[in-house]
Amino acid sequence: MARMSLALSDTLNQLGQMFAGFEHESRVLRPQDARMLRRILKDLGKQARSIECQLSARLWNEEARKDRVIEAERIASAASQPGSNVKLFPVIPRPFSDGLPGGRA
Repeated sequence: MARMSLALSDTLNQLGQMFAGFEHESRVLRPQDARMLRRILKDLGKQARSIECQLSARLWNEEARKDRVIEAERIASAASQPGSNVKLFPVIPRPFSDGLPGGRA
């Protein structure tokens, strides 16, 4: 199983700490800070999308696996019902050889 990165939550926490000073007094965001903020938000968005895609794939695969099990159980149940047209192959005795030349059959 792949390791889960904590970069998304760590970066969000750091971003929140960076803006803690804005809670108590008015401040102006400089253009270079705004560009940095947009870059950080873009990276966080990419990380979030990646996690969402991984989660979606995992959930989708789990549901598909459950559906296959349910379908296999349904088929096995229907096949074992009296009057079913499914018949077992007869057991035919087969010779056994030990694989050696001139071995017993």
